[in-house]
Amino acid sequence: MIDLTLKGVGDVAVEGEITSLNVSSKGGVNIVIKDPKESAVLNISGYAPRVEGLNLITEGMQVVAFGVPSLWSAGGRFSLTIYKIIPMGAGALKEAYEKLKATLKAEGLFDESRKRPLPEIVTRAALITGKDSAAQSDFLKIIRENKVGIELDLYNVQVQGKFAEQEILQALNYVDTMHYDCIFLVRGGGSLEDLITFNSEKVARQIFAMKTPVIVGVGHEKDESIADFVADIRASTPSQAAYYLFMHNQQFLEAQELKLEQMASSLRLQNSKALQYISQRYKGIASVLRLRSEQIFRKVEVLAANLREYKSNIALVSQKLNSLIRILNSLDPQNVLHRGYAIVRSKGKIIKDINSLNVGEDIDIKVNKGTIISKILKLNNDG
Repeated sequence: MIDLTLKGVGDVAVEGEITSLNVSSKGGVNIVIKDPKESAVLNISGYAPRVEGLNLITEGMQVVAFGVPSLWSAGGRFSLTIYKIIPMGAGALKEAYEKLKATLKAEGLFDESRKRPLPEIVTRAALITGKDSAAQSDFLKIIRENKVGIELDLYNVQVQGKFAEQEILQALNYVDTMHYDCIFLVRGGGSLEDLITFNSEKVARQIFAMKTPVIVGVGHEKDESIADFVADIRASTPSQAAYYLFMHNQQFLEAQELKLEQMASSLRLQNSKALQYISQRYKGIASVLRLRSEQIFRKVEVLAANLREYKSNIALVSQKLNSLIRILNSLDPQNVLHRGYAIVRSKGKIIKDINSLNVGEDIDIKVNKGTIISKILKLNNDG
């Protein structure tokens, strides 16, 4: 009955100093911690692969153990079955932080070669952070001010406290299945104790295992977390994370604008001779075509405010340029001859009026693939 009552209490956190630490070959954990003030001791047990932070602690260290209390009925001994144990105090936390950092670095989790690049342009992203936090506000402010045209979904989690690690792991695991272009994980700055979730081994390994690129932005310029090092892109603050996104998309759009300008310039060069030839004979048509061409190129040079507008403009320019080329080709005299028309010359001059001809006069009739030499036998004036 007492054991059931204790287990009904649920999760508890117990502080104390480790006086004994043993892990069996089969993974059984046996730890004894004491309270120096009360001279009380507590037996702690668990299964090593399921206990977070076990590799960060040593005998003599002040720790906080998280678990469920129970009573071993055979011996009447009170104990704590744990799932997490972490060092206490700035010095111990710093030591544990450096130890975990060295371990993960040696395993290759920080290697630049394994980091996932962002796609050329980001159109859908997930933001994981504290609800109504300063980090969320700062991030969204930069997005709004710079008019970053993306679809952004918010996933609110606790960023510190008992449930922070669990909520962040669940959020990361879920958004990785949602086919986002990238994922932002941000929070404000703080002490090593405040940032303990972002220095969690489980969070680090989850980020490492993600298929989607992860950008981490924690606190202030001086703050560094394990999550920063394993992230694909590290931003020094939440604001910088948002600004990085803006600059990434802006660089892509500017590069596309330059390509369009180069394409337009090339098209103008290729068609300049044809336009000049046509304008000598069809000034009215050529004038209209040049005007329309200039309008098209001006529209091409205007960069769309967002990706959808940009793609629409590309399709519109392509359609109109193809139409212009078809018009130019249809007006080419050689193409006119292909359609069955002929050019009549007398003494090297093109005949535009029957009144300039006389019976018995020799004429040249230019048709597709050749010229017909003929003599006028009769003239019929329909005018």
